[in-house]
Amino acid sequence: MVFSTIAQSYFDEFPFRRRARRKPSSGYFFLSHAHSDHTSGLKSSLTDPDATIVCSKETEAVIRVLYGIPQEKCLVIKPNQSLDFDKFIVHALDANHCLGSIIYVIESKEGLKEVYTGDFRLGSPILDELSLIKGANHLWVDYTYGKDPIFQFPSREVLISQIISLILQDENYPERDVWISAYQIGKELLLKTISEALKIKIWALDQKVRVYKEIGGEWDIFTNDTDSGVFVGSRRMVEGLYGIKKQNQAKMSDALRISPTGWSARLRKKRLDVHFFPYSDHCSYSEVHKFIELVTAERITKI
Repeated sequence: MVFSTIAQSYFDEFPFRRRARRKPSSGYFFLSHAHSDHTSGLKSSLTDPDATIVCSKETEAVIRVLYGIPQEKCLVIKPNQSLDFDKFIVHALDANHCLGSIIYVIESKEGLKEVYTGDFRLGSPILDELSLIKGANHLWVDYTYGKDPIFQFPSREVLISQIISLILQDENYPERDVWISAYQIGKELLLKTISEALKIKIWALDQKVRVYKEIGGEWDIFTNDTDSGVFVGSRRMVEGLYGIKKQNQAKMSDALRISPTGWSARLRKKRLDVHFFPYSDHCSYSEVHKFIELVTAERITKI
């Protein structure tokens, strides 16, 4: 559990139904984004009428659809916005991860500073606001790919161009289906660019369609229409055909299957009928170490 001593509450943890190591004295809980590994105990927040979830407007829409969290339970903060909570100030930065992801900077009125990155990818949204992060007393940093230098990634823009070229150069497209792996939330830049380039909406499961319709605007890029020809599903589904009905497995095995994942650099066995790309919404090994060096925090916790 990540506990802010300044805000006296938790980041990405909602310990209402189990004994917490520290009891929060603040009623505010800080949610960086809505990936399932960051929403532990979220629904249990409904049992506490005084609990308020601080998050972005996109994350608020996601947790309303997926977890039934009412809008009035959330306090929305925008990237590059600061909120004064009397005893401390919260700054939000664009984490450059999935849609609506936020880095939190918590400052006390006495000048202490804590930084919680959640999941992030180093880029201009963060580097442009580096002065706000520098000199933190405590930094909790996303270290997903920080242990092994094998995890070096090209830019997402370069990989998006390669993936679109692969689809357009396939001699059987658009008659041949295309399947792309992605979590329920995330890889929006890739999927939106594909949607625009191919001039189609992408088929997804009902929940994903509802989430992005709720977010709305330019992100309403998914459909239930199987005539789309381009489909998005989990890695297990796209790489291993798990969860696919037997009568559909033959057709999907003939599809152009694409798995954009940072883990592709270390996969021991790669299916020859799946195209892997080292596309990641997390920092590469070099990026996370560069970030740590730039921040010059007194204390660092790798998460």
